[in-house]
Amino acid sequence: MENTRSTVCFVANFYKTYLFHEIAQKLAKNGVSICWIVTKADQYTFLKQHYGTEKVLYISRLDVSRPNPIVDEFKLNELVYGDRVWKHEVANGLQFLTNIQEPLYRFLKTNDVRFVIGEITWAHELLIQRIVKKRKELNCLYLDCSLVRIPNNRIAFFTDESQGDMLEFDGKDAATEIIKLEKPSYLKLNDKIVNKSKSLSGRLGRVKRFISGENIEANDPNVIINKAIRFKVNSKEEYNKNTYNKIERVDFENVENDPYVFVGFHKQPESSIDVSGRYYEDQHVNIINLWRMLPYGWKILVKEHTNAIGDRSYSFYKKLLAYPGILMVNETTDSKRIIEKSRLVATVTGTIAYEAALMKVPAITFAKTFFNRINYCRQLTISDLLKYNSLADLCDELRNQPDNRLEFSQYLLKNTFDGYISDYVTDPTVMDDANIEKLAGVFMELIKKYA
Repeated sequence: MENTRSTVCFVANFYKTYLFHEIAQKLAKNGVSICWIVTKADQYTFLKQHYGTEKVLYISRLDVSRPNPIVDEFKLNELVYGDRVWKHEVANGLQFLTNIQEPLYRFLKTNDVRFVIGEITWAHELLIQRIVKKRKELNCLYLDCSLVRIPNNRIAFFTDESQGDMLEFDGKDAATEIIKLEKPSYLKLNDKIVNKSKSLSGRLGRVKRFISGENIEANDPNVIINKAIRFKVNSKEEYNKNTYNKIERVDFENVENDPYVFVGFHKQPESSIDVSGRYYEDQHVNIINLWRMLPYGWKILVKEHTNAIGDRSYSFYKKLLAYPGILMVNETTDSKRIIEKSRLVATVTGTIAYEAALMKVPAITFAKTFFNRINYCRQLTISDLLKYNSLADLCDELRNQPDNRLEFSQYLLKNTFDGYISDYVTDPTVMDDANIEKLAGVFMELIKKYA
């Protein structure tokens, strides 16, 4: 290619690695230089065969004991606290993130990387993003290429840790009508996974995988390798699943005509709350803070995420439901029905606020999201909320905002692309040739615009 600053570095991530490998192969045929950062030994071996040793950087638990100078200040405590593995090994996590800074910086600089494509889930991914953002001399972009949830099968390049800002593109046709509300396609897959996990074969499979240590590499920083910790985490989840049905839930039909705030639980651990929703990750505290401000006669309806049963304990729910006016509805209740009659929808970063805004129902998120661009959905911190005399005043204010859903739809479609991203184990169709071609074309548009 004419522009020599078109090197793309992919951050390998479990089964999605093979999807991005297929995309990378097509980019390479178009003259794009490819390199990788990887944490799994088997994937390191695989990628070296295709891209060469100099183009693949392997970081692992071995780096905990390999001292290196620091590059800058990156708030490592924050990264470790929100990581689903290192939070169980804080000292090791801090040492790992300290020691990989210089190898990461040197690798990006040596390969003259212009684009890093990675997620915002693991601590090392966030560290790479912070290195790229803070060290301007790299002249590099860290981009999280993810689905935007609604409409289905559209992707954006997010530039920040909250998925609040997306890379913008010119010259694309804009929307002529408001985005249609539809159930995100990944939820259908989640439902199948959840149903399978409840079965006897699903439970036996989890026991088998725990005993065999399947997919557990000794030096992988993205898995819990300590068997005692793994047993504690897994057994707690199984116990929580078995006790969940003891929690009292109300039929929505019995409360739908009461004034209420709708809160949907996030799955946790999950990057949407532990990373994007950082400092609002305690969902119990969030709900109690809303309850403190609840107008007389109002309720809070809470709905569990079907994929999160097992994340929270029996005592967690009991403590929450001890507060008058806080009720749980059955997790299988259609969220759209609950949103329609809500006075307010509240979440950290959840899709229910996006759906509410598209339905002109007042919504708030505690963390920044891209759909805060819709006037009916506002990011509000606790300090912001305390400025209102009543949640009812907030609801009235949001409800009376100018309707800018068409403008939002135009913005979204202009800066997103048709394509589907997932791992091939969850959904094998992601590896279809047509999808790979489509995604490779999207990356070529990115390079053409920003290289």
